[in-house]
Amino acid sequence: MIRARRVIAPLLAVLGAMALLAGCSSSPGGEAFPRVVTLGEGEVFPAILNSSLTVGDNRLVMTLTDDSDEPILGARVRLRFFDLNNGDTVAAGEADAGWVPVTYAYIDEQSGRVREETGEGGAYIASVSFSRAGDWGVKVAVTAPDGHALEEAPFRFTVRDRSAEPMVGDDAPRSRQQVLAQAADIAEIDSSYPPRPHMHDLTIADALAAGRPAVIAFATPAYCASRLCAPVMDTVMDPLQSAYSDAAAFIHVEPYVLRDMREGFVQNAAPAAREWNIQSEPWIFVVGPDGRVAAKFEGVIARDEVEAALQRTLAAP
Repeated sequence: MIRARRVIAPLLAVLGAMALLAGCSSSPGGEAFPRVVTLGEGEVFPAILNSSLTVGDNRLVMTLTDDSDEPILGARVRLRFFDLNNGDTVAAGEADAGWVPVTYAYIDEQSGRVREETGEGGAYIASVSFSRAGDWGVKVAVTAPDGHALEEAPFRFTVRDRSAEPMVGDDAPRSRQQVLAQAADIAEIDSSYPPRPHMHDLTIADALAAGRPAVIAFATPAYCASRLCAPVMDTVMDPLQSAYSDAAAFIHVEPYVLRDMREGFVQNAAPAAREWNIQSEPWIFVVGPDGRVAAKFEGVIARDEVEAALQRTLAAP
């Protein structure tokens, strides 16, 4: 579960200050933005966790470690972005990254389905928009919780034209995943404990055909490599379903065939995960009544950002 640690800035305030990354100034020849930051060559080592970053709006997810390979938690983070295409370094915008804490956890099916917590962590989240595909750089300025400013860290990354999974504005795949009425036992389609039958009574296709907004989670609480699926289901999907079940459909999809995971720990993607081209877990998609993806969230996810996206979808004409 996400615990009430000190958050440096409210996440929605950070995400509301969108950084539009269009060229502002340039310096010929470019600067050094390494793709791999070597331990011992600085104080801060950033890692972008997104499966991909694309042209247009993005929810950038980043972790930071220090020169002792320890995670940097709860810091103030300012990001400066640069377009590195055409051999130049073009200053392209800035954004704050808000800290979202999480307690990593999973359902241990080998020990009586006990919920095991495996440590504290989180990620820094920033809302950014890239004007074109290609090479980009970011300079990460970090102020530690004790007020100490750490050495700025440059980092290079790639922006693509499209992501593997559906993009915002795309038609959501009309998947007909196995639901409770088709399963001999809910454990066939849900590794949660206790299970969530109310999130397995409707296919994605049927929810979209009804013209209602839908909040769809691809998550596997027992087999999530990131240990983020159980916290996302507990702290995002459950409370939102309780608050908005009359206004939207809430659907949980296991991204792997659970039988294969249990028998041989084989990550065989479930049909719906293949149709959505899911490359990681967890994911939450908010789909509007028009059947188009209105928002998407990967990895470390806060309730307030998903709720804000759902509220915008519900308020849309």
